[in-house]
Amino acid sequence: MSLSDRIRNRTKQAREAFLSTADPQTKQNTGDYGHFSTSGEVNKVGPDQGDIESYWKQYRSNPLVRRGINIYADDVVSPGYRVTADSDELVAKLEEWLSTAAIVGGESNRDFAEILEGSVIHEEVRGTTIVEKVPTKESPEETWGFRLVNPSTVEAYTYDSQAVLVHPDDADVSGVKLTQTGEAAAYGQWGDGALAGPFNKDTVYLSQNDVIKMVNDPDTADIFGNSTIEPISKEIAELDRMISDVGEAVHSKGYPLWVFSLGEPNGDAQNPRAGIWPEEEMKKYRNEHKEGNWEANQKDFVPGDVDVSTISSDVPEIEELLDWLVEEIIAALPVPKYKLAHTDNINRDVTSEQTPQYERRVEAKRHKLQNIFTPVLREKAEQLGYNDEVASSVELTIEEPREKNPLRREGFDADEFATFAQGLEAASGDGESPRDIVPANEMRGLLGLPDLGEVEASEESTLEYDLDESDANVQAEFEDLYGEPATPDSVGDGADVELDTSTDDDSETAEA
Repeated sequence: MSLSDRIRNRTKQAREAFLSTADPQTKQNTGDYGHFSTSGEVNKVGPDQGDIESYWKQYRSNPLVRRGINIYADDVVSPGYRVTADSDELVAKLEEWLSTAAIVGGESNRDFAEILEGSVIHEEVRGTTIVEKVPTKESPEETWGFRLVNPSTVEAYTYDSQAVLVHPDDADVSGVKLTQTGEAAAYGQWGDGALAGPFNKDTVYLSQNDVIKMVNDPDTADIFGNSTIEPISKEIAELDRMISDVGEAVHSKGYPLWVFSLGEPNGDAQNPRAGIWPEEEMKKYRNEHKEGNWEANQKDFVPGDVDVSTISSDVPEIEELLDWLVEEIIAALPVPKYKLAHTDNINRDVTSEQTPQYERRVEAKRHKLQNIFTPVLREKAEQLGYNDEVASSVELTIEEPREKNPLRREGFDADEFATFAQGLEAASGDGESPRDIVPANEMRGLLGLPDLGEVEASEESTLEYDLDESDANVQAEFEDLYGEPATPDSVGDGADVELDTSTDDDSETAEA
């Protein structure tokens, strides 16, 4: 029996045991779902009523929100993914497969890293990440790759009055829908309750085995997660509206009003000054300025004596209110403030306090991604023909390649290592005392340092030569070392001088 079959059997046995022994007395409500209806003994549950597509629009349009979530997603997946297993051959095959196993933007053969990054963004913005395990054309049982699915196009199917998704093996439950492989569907894409269209398409039914799902901050009865943007959606809308209003105020009241009095338009033969600005000339003059001959200011032209006056501009002071809205929005984002552009008032102490907490959050998200995608890689290993033992050893990791020598690893902390080294020194000693815990050579191996025997052999490679002080090269080397000319007293005839031959330089340094 394959590894995936054994996992499914265990899950089925546990579910049957639960259904046969458990008798919940409480009913679980539907939460803030878009819809909740019953078909036979199967319930249909839709995503959040808040219309998660509006959150996606705010993420796309607000630079503060978009930058914050994108930075977080990039920090999570930036080390890159790696596959480990007991077989190096299997590792090479899986990594080669993952390098072209994604469908992104309608294009196939994209790298799996884009699925990882998109999963983080979808979970933060839409509250739920749904990744379809795309089957091959030849066999619906074999996984070709991955494709992100918009959760607003999906409705979920649960057991009656229970927020539990229909199990793939429960094809005989009343009202259940079947997938192309005959399993009971837990999801329907483009279902009747989906928030986004098109609604004239046939529903695509997917079982729990067909998708990978992550949810953000779910309630006890939630099938779909909750968007990070939800608690600040009003603040984002208010900030956008206020910035727009300020722009309108600048255009309408920020520039002074110029009023031109260009004389009496009706001419008088007895008064030669009257009518020097006929109405036709005034209109012509005004139109010339409307065509951009002046700077962007509002002007008006009225009859009267030739005169020019201005009315001062007036724009409201809203800087404090804008700062408050920005602070509210940043507080809800997954990244700390110092990661964004708004860092004017942040000191180093605040940054040092926020950094460890943020790093723990990033690490937790990496573990979450690893845990949900590792079973798929193990299934793929079975599909490639490897046995259960080798397939079960497969692990997906998201981390930097680790240097064998910890002293050279990225993020090395000298202070922490100094404290650690003191403990090692007490534990290792000279390797001869009965109280020594770890022999010296073994401890050096843990640190990636060479064996003491290798060090001694290297030291013995230092050679001795008999040098003559009359040699011009010897005198030059001596003067370079000591800053004074060589004399018989300083370099005796036939003195033993050690030369370090460990370098490849043509000239050898003589040590008197």
